[in-house]
Amino acid sequence: MKYLSLLLLSLLPRSITSASIGIRQTLEACTLQALTGADAAERIVTPQDDTYTDARMGEKIQFEQFPALIAYVKDAREVAPLIRCAQSTGTKLVPRNGGHHLQFRSQFSFSQRGEANCRYLDPSFLSYSALNNTLVVDLTHLNYVDVSPDHSTARVGAGIRLGALYTALNAYNTSWVGGICPTVGLSGLLSAGGFNMQMRALGISGDHVLSAQVVLANGTMLTASASSNQDLFWAIRGGGGGTYGILTEFTLRLTPLPRSAMVAIQWNETDTRFDVAKRFLDWAPRQPKEFTSQINVYKSKVQVLGWYLGGTQQQLQRLVNDSGLLELGHPQSQTAGNCNTDNSRIFGYITTECLPDDKVDSSILNVVPEAFAPYENSPQFIYDEIPLSTSRTTASPWPRFRRINKSFFVQKDNLLSDDVLRGVVDRIGQLETEAELWAEWHAWNISEAGDNAFAWREQAYAHLQFQAHGSSDAATQQRYLEWFADLERYLRPVVGPASYTGYMDDTISVEPLESYYGKNICQLVDVKRNYDPDNFFTNPHAIQPTAPTFTSC
Repeated sequence: MKYLSLLLLSLLPRSITSASIGIRQTLEACTLQALTGADAAERIVTPQDDTYTDARMGEKIQFEQFPALIAYVKDAREVAPLIRCAQSTGTKLVPRNGGHHLQFRSQFSFSQRGEANCRYLDPSFLSYSALNNTLVVDLTHLNYVDVSPDHSTARVGAGIRLGALYTALNAYNTSWVGGICPTVGLSGLLSAGGFNMQMRALGISGDHVLSAQVVLANGTMLTASASSNQDLFWAIRGGGGGTYGILTEFTLRLTPLPRSAMVAIQWNETDTRFDVAKRFLDWAPRQPKEFTSQINVYKSKVQVLGWYLGGTQQQLQRLVNDSGLLELGHPQSQTAGNCNTDNSRIFGYITTECLPDDKVDSSILNVVPEAFAPYENSPQFIYDEIPLSTSRTTASPWPRFRRINKSFFVQKDNLLSDDVLRGVVDRIGQLETEAELWAEWHAWNISEAGDNAFAWREQAYAHLQFQAHGSSDAATQQRYLEWFADLERYLRPVVGPASYTGYMDDTISVEPLESYYGKNICQLVDVKRNYDPDNFFTNPHAIQPTAPTFTSC
């Protein structure tokens, strides 16, 4: 294996150069032994490799996090030896699944001895799945799908991306209640709870898990389920990712989804955005539970998308006609029926039609493990990039972004006033078009009960997500960050602390753990203490084995 050259050492950040080269060499040698097979060396990326920039980024372009080493596992039995490697060198270990973490602002690093250091510096992007001076264990090649003979369950590698999972299940004429974005990783989705476009009728994705295999910090692999290690099973579904152990496999309850009706409405005008948003929020969460929908509010247009699970085009058209939305401005409206599941999943992405089954182009779902486009001219890490279906066209690489994000839950007992909503919509128009600011708001009001650590299902009325593409220009980037800071100051005192665990945010103005875990904090602390008492698996907003000072656990 290669070692750091003096030239490259001079170019790397202090967080890299200050660590002992001898310890890094020991970690590299140990990792090579931990990985099995003749291709082990191909699955290790170090800072001196030309693929390092690509490998450490994940989905989001970031320049602050420099792991000591990245190891790509292909067998769950490699995880425990990698944990021992990290522990033997005093290195923290970070599991990575989808690489979609949207966190921004602040830096978080680990010293070589493992102490956490959080420093608030200039605005920057942060990926919790690739922290400074850590051993990153990438799970995306744990992507097998083993369906039971009766097609009711499947054993699935925890690193699989959602699009690959759906593609594999298509061969068995079944599916799973999961999210839309095809490059999101399964364990990341479930660690946050898993909101989706079937949830108002069928619940969040975490409700559709039967068991999980988890490797603990002591190297033990155990099963978490409703009958075994029940507290851990509860926590890993909605209680935060990379916190209690490394998830290597899930057993999922499969659900053949019925043919459905879909709707897309768009207003290419600015002056109707408030009226459409108000009407949508008043109407969408109160519709039949089979109808899950979202509104996308942009600088100069607004769009509504909806999935009527098992409904007909006629049923959906009646809902839309009764909504009052078509009476506002000059909408372009399209409802369609008899959509198969693939067509429903890609509706709004690449089509707004329900097509004959043999005309549905679902190649966007057929993603490879390393699903992202290269960053500029950086060589791309490539290892066994074979899609699960070779009979379909492989998905095009997913773009990388400098992404900024915020999340708010509107509660059933604290709905937005017209004045507040108007203030939010007005703010959306303030940034230039180049920011590609996108407000994606989902109707919630979930009818199905569930027993997992997702804190907000009973009270969530709508989820308000805001995201923008960041800029490489420092002044422009600072302006974007100030816009999001203003949004936080404006909206947080009104809606309260609740946010979605999958969109963590260092600039949040309330206690982060309260925002993501609510009343479940103390119970999650107990789980952490039971399974990772030494806090080996951690990140800036992870549950700790001791109670936070703002609670009375």
